[in-house]
Formats: sequence, structure tokens, C-alpha cells
Amino acid sequence: MLRKSFHILLLLVSWISFDGRMFAQRPTAPKLFPENTIGYLRVNDTRELRDKLRETSMGKLGEDPQLKPIFKDLYSGLVDTLQRMQEEIGINLDELLSIPNGELAIGVIPTKGIPAFCLLLEAGDELPPVEILLGRLEERIAERGAIKKVKELAGIKLNSWVDPNRDERQVGYFIESGCVVVSSRVDVAEKLAMTWTGNAPDFKPLADNRRFTTILSRCVGSAGERPQVSYFADPIAIVREVVKQNGNAAMVAAFLPILGVDGIQGVGGSFIFRPDDFDSISHFHLLLNSPRKNLMDVIRPKTGSTDPEDWVGEDVGSYSTINWDIKRTLKAVEKIVDTFQGEGAFQEEGIKRINAAVGFDFQKEVLDQINDRISLVQVFIRPAKINSGSNLYAIHLKSGSDFSSSTMPKIFEVLKKQDNRWETSSISGRTVYEMKIPDRSETIRSPQLCMTILGNMILFSDSRAALDRAIATADGQHEPLIDSLEFKMVRDRIKSQLGDRPTSIISFSRPEESLRLFYDLAADPSNKDRVKQMSETNPMFKVLSNAMEKYKLPPFDVISKYLAPSGSFIYEDESGIHGTAFGLRREK
Repeated sequence: MLRKSFHILLLLVSWISFDGRMFAQRPTAPKLFPENTIGYLRVNDTRELRDKLRETSMGKLGEDPQLKPIFKDLYSGLVDTLQRMQEEIGINLDELLSIPNGELAIGVIPTKGIPAFCLLLEAGDELPPVEILLGRLEERIAERGAIKKVKELAGIKLNSWVDPNRDERQVGYFIESGCVVVSSRVDVAEKLAMTWTGNAPDFKPLADNRRFTTILSRCVGSAGERPQVSYFADPIAIVREVVKQNGNAAMVAAFLPILGVDGIQGVGGSFIFRPDDFDSISHFHLLLNSPRKNLMDVIRPKTGSTDPEDWVGEDVGSYSTINWDIKRTLKAVEKIVDTFQGEGAFQEEGIKRINAAVGFDFQKEVLDQINDRISLVQVFIRPAKINSGSNLYAIHLKSGSDFSSSTMPKIFEVLKKQDNRWETSSISGRTVYEMKIPDRSETIRSPQLCMTILGNMILFSDSRAALDRAIATADGQHEPLIDSLEFKMVRDRIKSQLGDRPTSIISFSRPEESLRLFYDLAADPSNKDRVKQMSETNPMFKVLSNAMEKYKLPPFDVISKYLAPSGSFIYEDESGIHGTAFGLRREK
């Protein structure tokens, strides 16, 4: 009897196996979308993404007992302001956010006409809200005169709506295995349905696109972690689609090979949340042809030191440094200009005109004196104002003393002629060139353009306080960033991810410094009054104003304990340019 039952079960399994859809696993987005997909965004599993986001520093921040009531009130206020949305689409915000229960992907697929936008949404047990949404969508389409058709394709029911008077007004969709697949083109929806069932002839999936696989293979975690979010685009194919729809853009497309832009093979990247030792990691990859030509030859990062200079203090909000082959970039720019405007145009129409305007040899006095490194620092000026964030730039020079004695006085004379508010002053034996602009507002800081020579660098800033702080740090009055424990932690993570590869660009930032500015602004009673005034005409500000009135902000330490420094770096490899950004993990 047992043997007989076993044989019956075997026959049943064999019978089921003839139905490919019942026995086969459904295709994921890279297997469903075609090889020529020009735009792609995918969330691997929305449930996993939600869980991972809750584990991040910002997710934990939102769950803090002293902050959770504030965020809850803000969210409730947001739901109330979106009440009209519920009336329009038939479901509220909570129901809408609960729909994705697995894979979520968007694709842009070229057609003979307008490109098709496609959606793959795994809803699982949340199909009823989806059906409500689709029902409302069908109502809107029907009101515009569209005609509905239902077609059976290998056991799948394909619903389609087409406006007989306007071909671009159409949509096709099917629901299968707890998933909804929608396309803005009915013919593309049919192809997706055939692909879903394994009946599409001569079909090649996006997963077979070498550009796609090359880019995304470089965008996994350092320990092989699978990204929660990934994306890909073919910029040149997108331009061709634009040209196809707009004849006026054909001229632009014709210039792409001349500019060398057709050397861009693709762009893509990923986001990974809560991998080992990190709060998050994101990757970006630009796939380029080799050798590069014309405009692509302008992109010339080079290997060099990325240690913070001695004027960069440990209290900065962020720091970035770039090593760049400026000479080769200028040569590439000159070649492009001469290609379009004739031999020698860059020198005749560009450099010589600048020389005439400034009254000295700009190429010799400025461009030829620049070394191959630029750094940027952001600091926050107190008291807190809307634009308290101040930038300070440093351009490395071949000889700071020569530039200071010869070129700077000439630059100052040009600036003085343009605006007589430019003045000179001295600090620690250094000449500072500054445009005096008094503050005229309690809430907005007036920019104070200023610059000086510091060692073999020229420093520019929009804040005299930031410039003075940099000079004092260089003189040893403040602790430098390079000795900061937080910077060392970020630098070590960069080195471990780079391995033996040299880098050209790195950055370091402290999210807590940016957040501290917003905290100070929110805690300022005068700002509460301004938000309250704006709430009279703006519902979003009304939500914010109500929360500010109801709750007192906890001490900033409650917020800052969740935040850790972050970093990023860029390097070149044989396929193009790769960038990685990450946030450190702070366990609490």
C-alpha cells in the first residue's frame, strides 16, 4: 500500500512538472527585463530592506524612546495631510507602504515608439490593496475613453487599456504568483507575459548584458554581501531614445562620437545596508571604453597623497581631497575647443582674451603654477544660521612663495577694480585678501569672500572665521584632523577596501555636525515662530510646527550617540572609474 501511494505521488509530481509555471521558479527582474533595457532600478527584497533600515543608525535614532513620540506625531500629521491621496487612490499611506513584499523593480525598455516604463512588484499577501489601486487606475483610464481588452497568454490573463485616439495612452498588466507586472506599452506587457511563462522566442535577458554584469559585479560588498538596492543605465542609448522622439536633438547625438562621449558604456551602482563593520555601503561604477578620447580624456584622476593638510582641524564637518592631472585635463579641453572652433582657438579665443581682461599672462601666472591637488573643507560657523555651513577650498601650488609675491598682488588689483570692497589685512604674518560684506540678517550669514597663501597652497573661503581657524590650526593652535581617532578609523576602512589599489580621491564627514546645525535652528525660539507663520499657508510646515510646539527636544547627546563618521573614495581600474561611500557602524 505504501509503495502504491509512493508511485501515485511520483506520477502526480511528473504530471505537475509538465506545467512549467507550476514547477519553475518565477523570473526575477534581471531575467524578466530584456537585454536592451536602458534604465533599471531594483530592490532585491523590500522586506529585507525594511529590516535592514531599522538596524541602521537612522533607524535606531527613530526608535529612541525620547525621539520616537516626535517622529510618530510627525508621521501622523503627514498621514492626515495626505488624506486627499486616500480619497483619490482608495488606500491610505500605511496600506500603500505595506504593499511591497519582496522584489520591486522598474525598467525602461526601448520600443519603436516611446520607451516603455515597466514595473515588477511582488505583493504577496498584500494583493487586495494592489487590486484597489489598479481598479482606480482603470476608472481614470476609462473616463478618458480608453478601451479594455483581456487576453490569455499561456495561462496568464493580460489586461490592457488603449486610448484609440492617443496611442501613448495605454497600459497593460498581469497578476501572477503574488506579483504584479505593469507596462506603459501593451505590446511590451505581452512580451513580459511570454517571458514570464518561458514562451518568449529568441529572448535574451538583461542578465546576459555584459555591460550590466560588468558594472554590478563590481558593486557587491567587500565580503561578497548582496546589495539590497541596485541600479543601471545606458546613457548613450537613452540619448538615442531622446533623439528618436525629438528630431531637434539629432544634432546633439551627431556630436557624441566627436566628443568621445560614446565611450561611456554604462553607469550603475548599489546600496548595501548593515554589512559587517559598516552602517551602509554604496557603490558607483562608470564603465568606459579604452582608450578614452576628447571629452572622456578630461576625466583624469591621478594617484597622490590623500592625508589631510596641516590647516585642516579635527572639528571640521567634512573634508575631501582630489588628486587630478590638471595639465592633461587642460590639454583635452584645448583639443575639444580647437576641434569645434579651429586650430588655436583655445589660445586665441580663450587664454588671450583672459589675458587682456586681467592684464597679465594668465596661463603662465596662474594655470602653470597649479599643482595636481585640490581640497575642500566644510565647517559650521556659530551662532547657527540657515547658511552656517561654510566652505574652504585649497588649491596646491608649485611654489606658494612665488605665487604670493608675484601673482596674488596682480589678482588683487583685478578684484579691486571690479569691486572696491576688497581689502587686505594681516594675520600671523600672512596677507589676507577679503571682500567686506556686513551681516544684514539675524538668520542668514552674509558671505565674506577671502583668500590667502598658506604654505604651498592658496586658500579660498566664504567665511573669514573659517579662514582664520585654518591659519590657527596650521600654526598648531588646534588639533589637526590627521590625528583624529575618527579620521583614522575611516582611513583604515578605506585602505582595507582598496587593498593594493591606489586611490585619487577620498572624503571624510561627520553627520553629527550637519545635524547639530539643524538641531540648533530647531531649538531657537525665533525659528519656531517663523515655522508657525509659514504653517498658515503650508500644511507640511503645520505638521512641523505642531510637533515643535508639543515636544521639547532632548539633549543633543541623545541624537549624536547614534551617528558615526563616514567616508568615500574613488579609484580607476581597467574598466573605468569606481566610487565607494560608507558609513561606520556605531553600536548602541
